[in-house]
Amino acid sequence: MIITSSIKQYDVLLIKNQFNLSHRTTIMSSLGEAYMDWRLLKAATSGDVPSLKQLLALDGPGVLLGITPQGNTCLHIASIQGHEEFCKNILTVDHSPALALLSTINKDGETPLLTAVARGCAPLLAAVLLRRCRDQQLMQTILKQDRRGCNALHHAIHIGYTKLALELIEGEPAMSKTVDERNESPLFNAARRNFTEVSHKLLEILDSADCGPLGVHVLHAAVRNGNLGEIFALYKCPCG
Repeated sequence: MIITSSIKQYDVLLIKNQFNLSHRTTIMSSLGEAYMDWRLLKAATSGDVPSLKQLLALDGPGVLLGITPQGNTCLHIASIQGHEEFCKNILTVDHSPALALLSTINKDGETPLLTAVARGCAPLLAAVLLRRCRDQQLMQTILKQDRRGCNALHHAIHIGYTKLALELIEGEPAMSKTVDERNESPLFNAARRNFTEVSHKLLEILDSADCGPLGVHVLHAAVRNGNLGEIFALYKCPCG
């Protein structure tokens, strides 16, 4: 079995350790949470939907709530790997604990939505998770920041997922107000990357944060890039 380097080493060791255990064995964390069944972790890693369905038929949807030592659920693991169909099956199975899975935060401070965007391999999957969060009215989950202070919009702009960034802004405009640990706002990063459509969308939100690191702000970024259209839009904008 091949496991990509995106998954924490502790999670890999959990699989190896559990191969010698009965499939009915449940390991508990120090907080009393059930560690993930090794069969589920293996299926989530490879995106094996038939194995997922077989496991659900045997143990029921409650098995989906197990976590790895790094705090990842099966939805985190499948999101890391970009397994869109696997994630859809998890969230749509009868009696799925979808709300809990979408909201769980791992030890990096990431929800599955954050994980899907931050790992840079699953923009379409991230859009699916965003819509599911909206359907469940999980606005705080959408707004969640990781341990570096970045939300999903920060990551989408950093990586260059402009279409996803626009969908995130439309889905939860309050994401525009967040700054990360370097005091960088989504608007500053969009202007620095010359993502004009994203910048203009953020400028439509009157209270969007416009700051950048070391006391600079979005206008500095636009001037540095020589983006005259952006500069004009910023001067006209009543915000900031």
